[in-house]
Parts: sequence; C-alpha cells; structure tokens
Amino acid sequence: MAERTMNCIRVICSICSSCLRCAFQSLRDFRSIRKSINLRSKLLVLFLALTLLPLSLQGVMSYAHFSQTLDRKTEQFTIDMVRQINTNLNRMLKDFERLSLLPLYDETVLGILRKYDGSMGSGTWAKSDDYQKMKLYTSAQAYDRPEIRGIHLISNSGILFSNLDSLALRPVWDGSQEKWFSELRGTEGIWHLLPQHVPGYYVSGQEAEYITVGRELRDPGTLQRLGYILIDIRLEAFGQLLSNLNFEQKASLMIVDSQQRLIFEKTSTDGLSAYAPLLSHGKLQDYANNQKIELDGRSYLHVRHHSEYSGLSVISLTPITVIQKESGEMLTFTMGLALLCMAAVAILAVLVSYRVTRPLIRLKHHMIRVEQGDFSQRVTQYSSDELGQISRGFNRMMEEIHRLFHEVYMLEIQEREAELSALQSQMNPHFIYNTLESINMMAVRERHTEVSAMVTALGRLLRYTIDKADRMVTLREELAFVDSYVRIQQVRYNGELEMIYDMDEEVNDCLVPKLILQPLVENAICHGIEGRLAGSGTGGMIWVSAVLFDQELLISVRDNGKGMEQEELDRLNASISGQTVSGQNVHPPANPILHRHAGESLGLHNIAQRLYLVYGKDSGLSVDGSPGQGLVVTLSIHLQRKGG
Repeated sequence: MAERTMNCIRVICSICSSCLRCAFQSLRDFRSIRKSINLRSKLLVLFLALTLLPLSLQGVMSYAHFSQTLDRKTEQFTIDMVRQINTNLNRMLKDFERLSLLPLYDETVLGILRKYDGSMGSGTWAKSDDYQKMKLYTSAQAYDRPEIRGIHLISNSGILFSNLDSLALRPVWDGSQEKWFSELRGTEGIWHLLPQHVPGYYVSGQEAEYITVGRELRDPGTLQRLGYILIDIRLEAFGQLLSNLNFEQKASLMIVDSQQRLIFEKTSTDGLSAYAPLLSHGKLQDYANNQKIELDGRSYLHVRHHSEYSGLSVISLTPITVIQKESGEMLTFTMGLALLCMAAVAILAVLVSYRVTRPLIRLKHHMIRVEQGDFSQRVTQYSSDELGQISRGFNRMMEEIHRLFHEVYMLEIQEREAELSALQSQMNPHFIYNTLESINMMAVRERHTEVSAMVTALGRLLRYTIDKADRMVTLREELAFVDSYVRIQQVRYNGELEMIYDMDEEVNDCLVPKLILQPLVENAICHGIEGRLAGSGTGGMIWVSAVLFDQELLISVRDNGKGMEQEELDRLNASISGQTVSGQNVHPPANPILHRHAGESLGLHNIAQRLYLVYGKDSGLSVDGSPGQGLVVTLSIHLQRKGG
C-alpha cells in the first residue's frame, strides 16, 4: 500500500513538472500578463545591455586606426633619427678634415717634411729640434680633444712626428707593410676615412682599434708629396655621437663606408651585431633605403641614409616587434577595457535575469525538495502574473499530497511497531531455551551447589525480559543483564570463561534497545570460543567495550575464538547491510557458508534490524576478524536519532 501511494505521489509531481514546463513555454511565447507588467518588458532590459556589440566594434576600429598611425609615426621617427645622425657625423668629420688641412698652411711643418724625403721606411733619425717643433704643433692641434688618440705627421721616408710621447711610438715606420695605409696612396691629397684598425706604429701590442682620418700632404707650390697626416679617432667619439638617442631594445645602428665596410656599430645591451648577418647574406647593398626585411627569421625595419659628403651610410635595423610595442600596449589596454565592459554587462544581465526568473527558480527548488520526499514545501511569495497562478496551484497540490502522505506514514509506523514486537517475541523463547539447556547439562554431569547460583541468575534474566515493558533501557541495566547470563555460562564451563568490561563512565546512562548485547555474547560463546571451553584447558575470553564520540555510541563485543575467513566476513556484512537497508526481511537467509548456526543468524540479523527500525539507516552492525584470532562485532548507534 505504501508503494502504491508513493507511486501516486510521483505521478502528481510529474504533473507539477509538466505545469512548470508549460510556464516556461508561456515565457518563450511572451504572453501578456493580467495585473502586472508583462515579461517582455522585463527581458527588454537584458536586450538593451547587448549594446556592448556596437561599442566593441567601435573599439576595434579605433584600435586599428590608432595602431596604424602609431606605426607610421614610429617609422618616420626612425627615419628622422638616422638622418640627424648622419648630419652630426658630417659635422664631426668636417672638423677632422679641417685639422688634416692645417699643416699645408704652416711653412715650418712643410719645411721639416721636405728635409726627410725618401722611400717609405728608409729614414733613420731626425733632429731633436725638428721633433720638438712638430710635437708642439701636433700637441696644439690635439689640445682639449679627448676623442683624438693621436695626430701623426709622417715623412716620405717614414720618420714619424706625433703629439704622443716618443716612447709610445716607433721613430721610423714603414707604412707600406700596412694594408689599411695603402689606401692613402693615390688619393691626390683628398682626405680619407679609414675603417677600424690597429696602427702598427704604436709600440704597445695591446692598443685598441681606431678610426683614422688621413691625407697625403702635398707641396702647395709643386704638388709633390711631402708626407702624410694621420688623425687616430677613438671609437668612443662615435659612441658619444649616438649617446643621446633613445635606443630601442634589440635595435642596431651601423655606419659603413662606400665599400660597405663597418666603421662603427651600436647595439642595445641584449642585442647582437646585425652587420655580420647582413654581410653574410650579401644583402647590405640590395636593400632600399626604407623597407621591412627578414633576417634570421625576424622582421626588421631597415632605414638607410647616405651622405654624399663623407660617402658614409647610416643604417638602422629596428625589430618590428619594438615598433609595434606601443600598439601592443594599446591592444592590451583595449582588451582590458573590453573585458571590463563585458564583465559589467554580464553582471547587469545576471541581475536582470535573476530578478525576472527568480520566481521560477524558487518554484523549481520547491519541486526538487518535493521529489526528495519533503511534501511540506509551500510558495510564500508570488506575484499576480502567470507565475503567481502556478504558485497558488502548486500550494493547493502540496496540501493534498501532504494529506495523502501523512496517512501512508502513520500506516507504515503501525506496521513497524508490529514488526518490532514480533522481533522481541522471537528473542525471549530462544534465550529461555538456551538457559534451560545449560542447567540441564550441569545437572546431568554432576550435582553441584552452584546450581543455586545458576537458578538465581536465571530468575534475574526472566525478570529483565518479562517484567519490564520498556523497549529502551540504560546501558548499565543491559550490562547487568549480560553479566547474569555470563555467570550462568561460567558455571557451566567450570570457570574457563572470562569476561572483561571496558566502559567509559559517561556511557552508562545512554539509552539502548533492550536485549541488544546478550545475543552477541551468546554468539561469541556458542560459535566462537566453544572449542576452547568445556575442559579443554585453553580457556576463552570475551571483551565488551563502549565509547561515546559526540552523539555516536560505539559498542564492541570481541572474543578469542576460531574466527572466520575474510570471504565469509564480506558476505556476512553484505547480507546484514542489504537486509537492513531493505527493511523488509527480518529472517536471516539460510546460507550454511555465512551462518554456521541458526542462533547466530537470528541474533545478528535481528539486532541489525532493530537498530535500523529504532535509529534509522545511519546506525548498524558490522563484523570483523580473522581465522584463529576471533571475531569482533561492533554496534554503531547515533543517539541523536534514537526513538523510544
């Protein structure tokens, strides 16, 4: 009958779910409402929030325009920077050109050079007076010019005059042995810029590389070559020229001559030289002045500016990623702003959607609780629209379901009371039978004065089981009953049975079902340690312990008997657990593997069934142990759910 009623309730719940689906369908059809504004007006707020779409389109277009403009401005800035570098370079080189012309206007210098004519390297020495005059002249020209390493005047015979100390230079130098110096021959007195080299006229072998401005010195009257002037320029001079530039990361600036030889290169601290890759690919002259190129798998902006005056070209290589860095930052900002707007719109949509659909969600939650068995659910707040009508119908339906369920519940309680009474009636005859059998066995074997004690204990047992009508007793009373039973068994087995109690003081007043422990002790004696008793000399022990954790009472009965195999234990626990959950079969299954004796089966299953009926599914019984080590039966009782 209970199952039929529950089926009827499920059918009614299905009808309610159908009503809800109809309500959602009415929302999708946008029907008008009677007494309040319609749902179409409520959902209109959500649709207006979708204005984010045109705003996003506008943001994308604005970013694209800004990015292109910024890239063009960056490229133009790089071009202007390279042009300015070349202008500053020309200004510096013109100053050095002027220095190289000054000896032609000094007759003393020309006269000294005429004295030491001859083939290069053939000179031997010069007069000290001539050395002194030349040193004064060159020192005056190099004064306060830290970018100049030295100014050297060289005669045709190789005698060298300089502003530097005579110990730092060779007095006579054969320039024909130097490849870089040979470029000055045949230049007809025009100034010439020589790329980085290590001059051979320095005595020290650790001299750095220098860039030299050189010129043939010719007699103004006869145009005959009198010697050469060499101005050694430190590389730092070019570095200072570029020091005020805003140099980008991993960019490169190069100065090359008309023969595409490197004069000077500046890279960022983590950048690599770009001259060698360009030269190795043979593309140094192939590129146009301003274009994008691919080099070693990376894209660069190549900007080149050539000076007609010096013949030098300034080349800038800037990674495209650097040029587009600010565009990337703008993209990050735009995306962040877009995500922020989307989050704001999402929050607005959620709020509006929640406000619109809140009645439906509330009604759905009530239906879920009804499906879980809570038929006391009622909708307390509802509007005057279609949802309000559905809510009122839901309340009327729940009242009818609750009435039907209450009737079924009361009927089931009566059935369980009857089952519990039947269980208790099964326990008493079974126990009385075992007790009488013990007295009979002792009387047959020998007439002993302890019979009186056994009869006395038996009387206490009968009074406990018959006189009291309560189904719940304190644990102290239940233990006293168990102790009376054990006394009888100890007499029966000549004192070879030992009982040990380990109880917390706080558990003595806990209420438990009557006759819940004696069957466990009986099983331990009859089916666990009986082989050790009756004169075997080995003896048997039973431990009864109880402990309280919060509101959970754990009681265990352990013996030192023969135990059981793990497979048998698993099947026994599964059988007890399955029977308890079903709540239908109160009789144990007749399985000889699981239950060696009818008494054992009756006791364990009846106790498990009683715990389930009184405390619910969270309480129960479990068996554990191993062969030769005995068994332990544990009762778990949730006191907060006790009945009475």
